[in-house]
Amino acid sequence: MKWMRRSVLLLLPMLLAACQNGQELRPTCELTAITQVESYLNNPKGFEGQFTQTWPDGGKSTGRIVYEPGKLRLNYEYPAPMIVVAKDKRMVAKDFSNQSVTHIGLSRNPLGLMLKTPVHLSKPILVTNVQHKNGLLQISLASSDNPSQGLLTLLFIDQNGQLTLRQMQAVDVRQRRSIMDLENIQEGIQVPASYFAYPDGQG
Repeated sequence: MKWMRRSVLLLLPMLLAACQNGQELRPTCELTAITQVESYLNNPKGFEGQFTQTWPDGGKSTGRIVYEPGKLRLNYEYPAPMIVVAKDKRMVAKDFSNQSVTHIGLSRNPLGLMLKTPVHLSKPILVTNVQHKNGLLQISLASSDNPSQGLLTLLFIDQNGQLTLRQMQAVDVRQRRSIMDLENIQEGIQVPASYFAYPDGQG
């Protein structure tokens, strides 16, 4: 299926006001936000929840997401059962409706920007934009070595400094966009390491 081969993730654009500062260096509010996001993505206990993904052609998929630093698993339930595991610079997807397996490298995939261990939002990651207002924090990431390879934007709900990931948006090298909306997020989950084994049995 075509939708299985598309790179994962993108965010609905948010009309948020950026921090204002006339100096060349990042304002303190942006630096604080970047530190918050780093801490969230490096939390060893991760999170899980439900997702609705909108593909570039408007098609939709639903399922469950589990994240730990450096690891991501997506259990697709609709329109076809599929497991996607991303870690160690590659992503493997298995479609159980036809038993097909797809391998995708993460070096040129925006998703790889949040799966480095640990996540440092500095070189080789470039923070291209930070917007923070009305309890929402949005941050856009690209590769500092080659920003044209793709853009990953993360949207968080910010409740008094406590972040919860709400959306992910990715634009790949071909300018194709994908949106993943998250809900019912549970923090501090614990799953066995085997849960992040590739679905093709190769690691």
